Parts: sequence; C-alpha cells; structure tokens
Amino acid sequence: YLFLTIYLGVTLAFILSPVLLKPLLKLTREHQLTSLADLFSFRYRSQLAGIMVTLFMLVGSLPYIALQIRAVTESLQILTQQTTPDILALGFCLTLMLFAILFGARHASPREKHRGLVAAVAFESLVKLIALLLIGIYAIYFIFDGPNHLGDWLKINPDAVTALFESTQNQSWFTLILLSFSAAFLLPRQFHMLFTENLNEKSLDTATWLFPLFLLALNLFIPVILWAGNFIQLEGNPDTYVLGITLNSDISWLPLLAFLGGISAASAMVIISSIALANMCLNHLILPVKFPRSDQNLHTWIIWGKRTLIVLIILAGYAFYSLFQQRQGLAQQGLLSFVAVAQFLPGIAGVLYWKQATRPGFIAGLFAGMSVWLVTLLIPLLYSSGIIETDFAISRIISDSGMDKWTFATLVSLSLNTGLFILVSIYSRQSQGEIEAARSCCAESLLPLVGIVSAKSAFEFESILANILGESSAKHEVQQALNDLKMSPYEKSPSELRRLRERIEKNLSGLIGPQLSHAII
Repeated sequence: YLFLTIYLGVTLAFILSPVLLKPLLKLTREHQLTSLADLFSFRYRSQLAGIMVTLFMLVGSLPYIALQIRAVTESLQILTQQTTPDILALGFCLTLMLFAILFGARHASPREKHRGLVAAVAFESLVKLIALLLIGIYAIYFIFDGPNHLGDWLKINPDAVTALFESTQNQSWFTLILLSFSAAFLLPRQFHMLFTENLNEKSLDTATWLFPLFLLALNLFIPVILWAGNFIQLEGNPDTYVLGITLNSDISWLPLLAFLGGISAASAMVIISSIALANMCLNHLILPVKFPRSDQNLHTWIIWGKRTLIVLIILAGYAFYSLFQQRQGLAQQGLLSFVAVAQFLPGIAGVLYWKQATRPGFIAGLFAGMSVWLVTLLIPLLYSSGIIETDFAISRIISDSGMDKWTFATLVSLSLNTGLFILVSIYSRQSQGEIEAARSCCAESLLPLVGIVSAKSAFEFESILANILGESSAKHEVQQALNDLKMSPYEKSPSELRRLRERIEKNLSGLIGPQLSHAII
C-alpha cells in the first residue's frame, strides 16, 4: 500500500486548498507570476532567489522528465518483444518538442491561455483513467473469472494480501506523503496547470473534491493488476504489469489502449514541464543577461526564446535518460524530483504566512537543502552509474542511520533548510522592497506600491519605456494597462498614475519576470 502515499499527499494538498492553493492563485493572478521562481523572486525581491530556484528546479525536474521517456521506451520493448533502440526514444522526444512548441509556446504573455493544451491534458487524463479501469475489469473477469475466484485465490495465497501491509510499517509512509504533498503544487507542471493556465478561480473549488476522486478511481484496480500479474506469473518488473497482463489477453486492442494510456500521460507531463521550465529559464537566466534591443520586437523575441529553451530542456531530459535508464525503479527515479521540490516548502510558508521572512534566510535555507539533496541522492546515483568514482561514504552514513535514503535525505535536507531559513530571517533585516512585497503576499487585501511617479502622463510612460522595450512594445504595454484599469490616456492625477505604474509592472512581470519588471519600472 506504499504506492497510496503518493495520492494521499496530493489529496491532502487539495483538501487544504482554502489556506494553500487559493491564496497562491490569488497572488499569482494579481501579480502575473507565471512560475515558482517568479513567486519567490517577487516575495524576496531577489534576482539571486529566482536564479537559484530556476537552476534547482531544472536539475530536480530532469529525473522526472527522463522517467517519462524511460516508461515509454520500456513499454515499446514489452510490446515489440525486442530491445528498443535509443533512436526511438529520441524520436519520441522530437515529437514532444514539436507539440510543445505548437501548443504551448504561441503567446508571450500569460494573459493568453493555452486552451488547446489544457484540453489535451484533460483528454489524456481521461484516456489514462479509462485504460486503467478497463484493464482492472479485464483482470477481475478474464484472468480471475470474477470477484469470487479472485477471493478464492487470495485465500489460497494469503501472502499476496499480507505483502501489501508490510510497507505501511516502515518510515517511508509519512515521508512519501510529505513529498507528494509538496509535489502536488510545486512541481513545474503542477504549478503551471494550477495557477498559470487557470481561467477561473472557482475551478479550484471543483478540483478540491474532483481531483482526489479522480486519483481514487485511478488507483482502484492497482492491487488487482498486481495480483493478476502474479497469478499468470509475469516476469520482470511489476512496473510493467499493466501492459504485461494485456499482452496475455485475446483482446487485440487492449495492449494498444494500455500503451496509449501510458504514452499520453508521459507526453502531457513532459510537454507541460518543458513549457513551465522554459518560462522560468527565460525570465531568470536569459533575460537578465541578454535583454532584447529596443529595435527588436520584445514579444516575438520572447516566443522564440521559449521555443529554443523547450527544445534544450527536452534534450537534457533525454540525456539524463541515456545516462541513468537502467539503474533504478520508475517510482524511485520520480522520488528524486519529489525530494528536490520539497525544498521550497519553507519558502512557501514565508510567502503566505510569515511577513518577517527575509531574502538571506530564504537563500541560506534553500542552498542548504539543495546541497543535502545533491550529496545524499544525486552523488550516490552518479556513483552507482559509474560516472564518478566515489560516493564519499554517503551510502554507509545513510545505512548507519537506520533510515532508508528517502527518509534520510528528506529529514536532513528539510531540517537544515527550515532551521537556517528561520534563524537567518530572525537575525537579518528586510529591505523596503521586501517589506512591501511581504505585505502584498501575506495581507488579505493586496496593497498598492508606494512612491512618487516621475512621469506626468500615460504618453510619458510610453516615451520612457520605449527606450528599453522598444516603441511598439511600450505602446502595447501602456495601452494594455490603461484598458485593465479603464483609465483615460489623458489622466494626470498622481494617485491614478501610481495605479497605472503598478499595473504596468504587474503586466510586465508576467512577460519578463517580477524582478526585471521591477527594475525597469
């Protein structure tokens, strides 16, 4: 039953939607924050924070992207009964690049939602659910000849049931719930679908009960499929039982349905993750170093920048797959990413509920958590793969602790992360920008920015911004902000111009990231 922890953690995150997901959605919508890096960069007023989050999220997500590539290629091996060459995995990646570019990199601004992409993800979820339910029904009525015969087989083989309970006694149970809880809204694809592509705030109310129900339906037949694989004595990794039992059937379309369910789920995950990571890399790694010239079209430059980054990210996932493809189980590989994103939990607590949290505290805590993740999980993986010659006795230290590696890595990394975050925040001071951002993040009503506006009219805004953004982009952004506020371009009131300045900054935040937009304004 250890597999249930992944779904229980996600369910817990959605049950806590009123105090967790809804405040985050309100914040991201109001300030047009398109990623976790944007959120932390805005709250802690730090370009370094955005860079650290982006780099760590990128490295931490590669195992999860590689996992999907590996799952698809292994499925092809089972279907064809022969070794699948790496060229097929590369072909799968190239196809994903094309779809991600066509459906997920068409707009520069987060205002323009990718409705077709969201519909495709919804459809793949439906395909996946139908596939698993049909395979579960097939296992009960065609492999076991009905529930009664399944019950008789379980009576004869009581170990099949006992084995499910053994894992609930070990330390991983609560660790995995915590990791999946954080992954539910902090993984790039989860954050992107929950907040960036969200069209209606009320949709979270539906998701609060419907998504856990969907996960329950998805898991109904997992034990049955496991028992069916054992019953017909399938060889190989139990990860492949869903596809394996269909190959023993007389229903020709069932293996194809199982494969389509798997490949659609993997495709959606890689596409959404690559789009989300491309946005983060562009805003926090590329634009601060190489901002387009004023004679270049900013929106076109951003779109092509996203497309290039999508290609590079999927290729990086393929490279990770090539290096580590046969080293560990599918679920184990995914947990690498889960432990990585869990390092953002203390920072999220600071964003929503601790106004005194500081930039040095967040950076110190995150750096400590990243370092522990690197040492306890990534270095042993590199060692076991033959890429480095020593793991610095990390495996022995974990073994001597009496904990499994996931519990050890999670406990040590989050303890150091949280401890440093609190201590450094207590003994360091916030900048004025941090104080304003903290009020905006933690307050019920989001407060406006303060200060004197030097421009005397909307036309002067255009003139000044044109020096940085280019004439057409500056005119577009000012006009967009005027439309948002239903304000006349001839408005000259200082208080109204302050509102205009704030709106332009928020709109630019969605385009180029909060820290860069703040610097420009």
